Amino acid sequence: MPPRVNNKPAVLAALVLGLFWCVEGIDVNAPQLDRVVLLLTGLGLAWAALRDVPLVAGCTAYYAVLVAASERLHREPLADGSDVMRATKESLDVVFAGGNPYTHVLQSTVPVGSPFVYPPGELAWYAGPYVLFGDITRVDTWAGIAIVAAIAVVGFRVGMANVALPAMLYASWGVGGFRAVDGQNDVSGSLLVVLALVGLGFADREGRWSRVAFVLSAVFFGWAIAFKQFALLVLPPVIRYVAVRGGDWKRYALIVAGVVAVFVAPFFVQDPGAFVEKQIAALTFHDEIWGANILHTLSQYGDVTMLVPMFMILSLAGTLGLAVLAVRWDIPTLGAAALAGAGIVMLPLLLARWTTQPYYVYVGAIAACGVALLTSRIRTE
Repeated sequence: MPPRVNNKPAVLAALVLGLFWCVEGIDVNAPQLDRVVLLLTGLGLAWAALRDVPLVAGCTAYYAVLVAASERLHREPLADGSDVMRATKESLDVVFAGGNPYTHVLQSTVPVGSPFVYPPGELAWYAGPYVLFGDITRVDTWAGIAIVAAIAVVGFRVGMANVALPAMLYASWGVGGFRAVDGQNDVSGSLLVVLALVGLGFADREGRWSRVAFVLSAVFFGWAIAFKQFALLVLPPVIRYVAVRGGDWKRYALIVAGVVAVFVAPFFVQDPGAFVEKQIAALTFHDEIWGANILHTLSQYGDVTMLVPMFMILSLAGTLGLAVLAVRWDIPTLGAAALAGAGIVMLPLLLARWTTQPYYVYVGAIAACGVALLTSRIRTE
């Protein structure tokens, strides 16, 4: 008899989710060839899973990558979307001309003169595609596909049956696909965190390649923090996990800090005051109550202006408290650490006065990767 598919219900759930996406995504007036082929492929894989055909879990994980590609590549970048990509391109032009984006007055933002609040790692991420192609509007499209691919790849370490469903969850998430083409940078930012987590997932054995994966994980995490400040909140439970499993957490933290310093130092030394001011502006620039958060929800029933200071205190105290709890918890798996980090990020988003949907897409990628890594442990021997 052929070997049974481990975690068959999760594999079948991933395939059913993919089939749901195909049915929803096929244009009944002009059916897209790739999506019809994906529908037929999903049906075939589901039958194979029911029959315990070997390797079907791995095929399902990579089927999710194809779903992710179809979901995102069919979407056209929004011409009137967020101004983040426009601000990034303008800031890159300033850097290539020898200027400082943190003292430059941006002309492409809405309103004109908005601060460039992203750390230098964001500029470094988009610099390559900008130089090569002169355009960065599709970078996050490919980043979204890469997130699913990275989750699928870690299946070689934790088992393909464990990654098939979380990979499909993110692949078929329509909001994740939409926010990859609306001019935001959160998909790319979350990819760096996912790469850091996946790298750590491969650092679970003795040997040279495991040590390389450990270092690369720390490098990606440092880059993630130097890209967007959210990643800093994910770091405490990950560091704690490394420590609990007997890993060299001090070395990991040192590499992360070193990478952040490499990105930040050249711009900080040019004008420390301007750089710090722009980083603080990331928290203070949006002063209106808006978005998917508690304050905006309550504002529909009355004036909540008086609650803003209390929510700010709750956000700071609660985020710090969760970080402290995370570093005192004997975190059992890497996935648990990732999910704890995602939860820490969620608190200030919910308590903020301004929260845009892409922030939750950032968290969603980390959460999907965390679910995939729930069985992953660094070896202590």
